[in-house]
Amino acid sequence: MIISICLIIKRWNRYSTFSNGTYKNAGQKLIFEIFFSKEEAIQRLYSPAESDTLDYEFWNDNGEYYIKVKGIKRFQQMNGVLTAAFKVDFIQQNGKNYMVVDHINSMQLLYSAGYEAELFEFMTKKLNCVPVSEEIIKVDCYN
Repeated sequence: MIISICLIIKRWNRYSTFSNGTYKNAGQKLIFEIFFSKEEAIQRLYSPAESDTLDYEFWNDNGEYYIKVKGIKRFQQMNGVLTAAFKVDFIQQNGKNYMVVDHINSMQLLYSAGYEAELFEFMTKKLNCVPVSEEIIKVDCYN
Protein backbone atom coordinates (compact mmCIF):
# COMPACT_ATOMS: atom_id res chain seq x y z
CA MET A 1 0.00 0.00 0.00
CA ILE A 2 2.82 2.39 0.85
CA ILE A 3 4.45 1.68 -2.53
CA SER A 4 1.13 2.39 -4.30
CA ILE A 5 0.76 5.69 -2.48
CA CYS A 6 4.34 6.66 -3.40
CA LEU A 7 3.69 5.82 -7.06
CA ILE A 8 0.51 7.91 -7.09
CA ILE A 9 2.33 10.86 -5.52
CA LYS A 10 5.18 10.58 -8.04
CA ARG A 11 2.73 10.40 -10.96
CA TRP A 12 0.82 13.47 -9.72
CA ASN A 13 4.13 15.26 -9.31
CA ARG A 14 4.92 14.49 -12.98
CA TYR A 15 1.45 15.71 -14.03
CA SER A 16 1.84 18.98 -12.16
CA THR A 17 5.43 19.49 -13.35
CA PHE A 18 5.01 18.75 -17.05
CA SER A 19 1.30 19.41 -17.81
CA ASN A 20 1.53 23.17 -17.27
CA GLY A 21 -1.61 22.94 -15.11
CA THR A 22 -3.72 21.51 -17.96
CA TYR A 23 -4.26 18.01 -16.57
CA LYS A 24 -7.83 17.42 -15.39
CA ASN A 25 -8.55 13.69 -15.51
CA ALA A 26 -7.51 10.39 -17.03
CA GLY A 27 -8.43 9.95 -20.67
CA GLN A 28 -8.40 13.59 -21.65
CA LYS A 29 -6.85 14.83 -24.87
CA LEU A 30 -3.29 16.05 -24.36
CA ILE A 31 -2.81 19.31 -26.27
CA PHE A 32 0.56 20.91 -26.93
CA GLU A 33 1.49 24.16 -28.64
CA ILE A 34 4.46 23.48 -30.89
CA PHE A 35 6.71 26.32 -32.03
CA PHE A 36 7.72 24.95 -35.42
CA SER A 37 6.05 23.28 -38.38
CA LYS A 38 4.06 20.07 -38.38
CA GLU A 39 6.69 18.53 -40.68
CA GLU A 40 9.51 19.29 -38.25
CA ALA A 41 7.51 17.86 -35.32
CA ILE A 42 6.84 14.69 -37.32
CA GLN A 43 10.51 14.40 -38.26
CA ARG A 44 11.56 14.74 -34.62
CA LEU A 45 9.07 12.05 -33.57
CA TYR A 46 10.34 9.71 -36.30
CA SER A 47 13.88 10.12 -34.95
CA PRO A 48 14.27 8.40 -31.57
CA ALA A 49 17.08 9.76 -29.42
CA GLU A 50 19.02 8.27 -26.52
CA SER A 51 17.69 11.05 -24.28
CA ASP A 52 14.01 10.13 -24.94
CA THR A 53 12.15 9.19 -21.78
CA LEU A 54 9.80 6.74 -23.56
CA ASP A 55 10.33 3.59 -25.56
CA TYR A 56 7.96 4.35 -28.43
CA GLU A 57 7.09 3.82 -32.06
CA PHE A 58 5.72 6.62 -34.26
CA TRP A 59 4.06 5.92 -37.61
CA ASN A 60 1.80 7.24 -40.35
CA ASP A 61 -1.20 5.23 -41.53
CA ASN A 62 -2.98 6.81 -44.53
CA GLY A 63 -2.22 10.36 -43.45
CA GLU A 64 -3.06 9.78 -39.76
CA TYR A 65 -0.28 9.70 -37.19
CA TYR A 66 0.02 7.40 -34.20
CA ILE A 67 2.39 6.88 -31.33
CA LYS A 68 2.64 3.54 -29.56
CA VAL A 69 4.19 3.72 -26.11
CA LYS A 70 5.98 0.47 -25.33
CA GLY A 71 7.41 1.49 -22.01
CA ILE A 72 9.19 4.04 -19.86
CA LYS A 73 12.96 4.02 -20.20
CA ARG A 74 13.62 4.40 -16.49
CA PHE A 75 11.58 1.19 -15.89
CA GLN A 76 13.40 -0.95 -18.44
CA GLN A 77 12.53 -4.23 -16.73
CA MET A 78 8.79 -3.58 -17.31
CA ASN A 79 8.93 -2.26 -20.88
CA GLY A 80 6.78 -4.06 -23.41
CA VAL A 81 4.42 -5.47 -20.77
CA LEU A 82 1.63 -2.94 -21.35
CA THR A 83 1.66 -0.95 -24.57
CA ALA A 84 -0.75 1.82 -25.46
CA ALA A 85 -1.44 3.52 -28.78
CA PHE A 86 -2.48 7.14 -29.18
CA LYS A 87 -3.61 9.13 -32.21
CA VAL A 88 -1.62 12.29 -32.92
CA ASP A 89 -3.33 15.17 -34.75
CA PHE A 90 -1.75 18.42 -35.86
CA ILE A 91 -3.86 21.58 -35.95
CA GLN A 92 -3.07 25.09 -37.07
CA GLN A 93 -5.32 27.76 -35.62
CA ASN A 94 -4.91 31.53 -35.25
CA GLY A 95 -1.37 31.28 -36.64
CA LYS A 96 -0.27 28.77 -34.00
CA ASN A 97 0.52 25.07 -34.33
CA TYR A 98 -0.95 22.51 -31.97
CA MET A 99 -0.54 18.80 -31.51
CA VAL A 100 -3.36 16.76 -29.96
CA VAL A 101 -2.62 13.32 -28.50
CA ASP A 102 -5.68 11.19 -27.79
CA HIS A 103 -6.46 7.60 -26.80
CA ILE A 104 -7.42 5.36 -29.69
CA ASN A 105 -9.28 2.72 -27.78
CA SER A 106 -11.33 3.18 -24.62
CA MET A 107 -10.51 -0.43 -23.70
CA GLN A 108 -6.91 0.71 -23.18
CA LEU A 109 -7.92 3.64 -21.01
CA LEU A 110 -7.30 1.83 -17.74
CA TYR A 111 -3.58 1.33 -18.26
CA SER A 112 -2.84 3.84 -21.03
CA ALA A 113 -3.92 6.68 -18.72
CA GLY A 114 -0.83 5.77 -16.73
CA TYR A 115 1.26 6.91 -19.68
CA GLU A 116 -0.31 10.38 -19.82
CA ALA A 117 2.11 11.95 -17.32
CA GLU A 118 4.96 10.31 -19.21
CA LEU A 119 3.66 11.69 -22.52
CA PHE A 120 3.54 15.20 -21.04
CA GLU A 121 7.19 14.83 -19.98
CA PHE A 122 8.25 13.20 -23.26
CA MET A 123 6.62 15.78 -25.53
CA THR A 124 7.83 18.80 -23.56
CA LYS A 125 11.40 17.47 -23.63
CA LYS A 126 11.43 16.00 -27.16
CA LEU A 127 9.59 18.81 -28.96
CA ASN A 128 10.17 21.67 -26.51
CA CYS A 129 6.43 22.35 -26.64
CA VAL A 130 3.99 23.70 -24.07
CA PRO A 131 0.87 21.87 -22.87
CA VAL A 132 -2.29 23.95 -23.22
CA SER A 133 -5.88 23.46 -22.10
CA GLU A 134 -8.75 22.44 -24.37
CA GLU A 135 -10.25 25.92 -24.05
CA ILE A 136 -7.35 27.35 -26.08
CA ILE A 137 -8.38 25.65 -29.32
CA LYS A 138 -11.83 25.04 -30.69
CA VAL A 139 -13.16 21.59 -29.82
CA ASP A 140 -14.75 21.08 -33.24
CA CYS A 141 -11.31 21.28 -34.90
CA TYR A 142 -10.29 17.84 -33.73
CA ASN A 143 -13.48 15.92 -32.98
